[in-house]
Amino acid sequence: MKFRNLFWALILIAIGLMFLFSNFGWLDFHWVSIWRLWPLILVFWGISILPIKDLFKFILVIAFIALTFIFFNRITEPRWFFTFHDHNWSWSDEDYWEKDDSPRSFSYSTQILTVDMDTLPHKAVLKMEAAAGKFKVDGETSDMLSFKKEGDIGDYSMTTKKVDEKTLITISLEKNSKVRRVKKNYVDIKLNREMVWDLDFDIGAAAVNMDLRDYKIDTARIDAGAASLKIKLGTLQPVTYVSYSAGAASLEVMIPKESACEIHTESVLVSNDFEGFIKKGDGVYQTSNFPEGTNTIILKIESAVSSLKVERY
Repeated sequence: MKFRNLFWALILIAIGLMFLFSNFGWLDFHWVSIWRLWPLILVFWGISILPIKDLFKFILVIAFIALTFIFFNRITEPRWFFTFHDHNWSWSDEDYWEKDDSPRSFSYSTQILTVDMDTLPHKAVLKMEAAAGKFKVDGETSDMLSFKKEGDIGDYSMTTKKVDEKTLITISLEKNSKVRRVKKNYVDIKLNREMVWDLDFDIGAAAVNMDLRDYKIDTARIDAGAASLKIKLGTLQPVTYVSYSAGAASLEVMIPKESACEIHTESVLVSNDFEGFIKKGDGVYQTSNFPEGTNTIILKIESAVSSLKVERY
């Protein structure tokens, strides 16, 4: 069997084994690790196109997979070393965990942040760094924005300032010298429905669910790593622009049937499902009612190893 026929299967097997061992408690492996390890996909891809025999390609890939299992904690959080818990295998001092001044943090907390509504309605921009965990954007609030975090990832910081008659809201995870073993990071964000919003999300290894039907969304920019993203759009704005750039990620977009939609996609090794769209050219798809629909939605999608689905509801 040729190497190229097994290339992606080997990658999925390696990642699946890491999650399996993590579930059994033999080693620590989390979704954030996928984001930090994604450059290995480029390494494997490079091996696949080397002008050498398939046998040597197999040897190189197996060697890289073995090294990844041994050393992945040196390039990812949350552990400093590789550990089999049941057998106490470790590359570090066993007494480290007994010290009271250990830099590890296991605190679980709830954090609530809000932005008060201004007297005059205007446009708002939300910039969010979504590292690892589950993120939801949905619901109604009388504030301009409400933010709730539950988990042990640490606290988030939020800043607001006025820029060109817009309110710029920036939310990011606070830097911390402590090493965290993150078990849960659940974030719930609610936006004011009277505002016009620009969304700018930088997503790592996260699962993000955005129900934006009741929000006035002008633009949404999503830069994702190894993420799972679901977006449901509405008809409250005349034109909505969505820009999506990803590595190894999955994207599912739901748009109203009465909306006119156009998709521009530049994708490699991607599974596309654009049911109800008509292909108009290289990477361009349109609904049959484009551009005469109730409102217009423009999707620009750039991705590498991904699953893309756009569904009309």
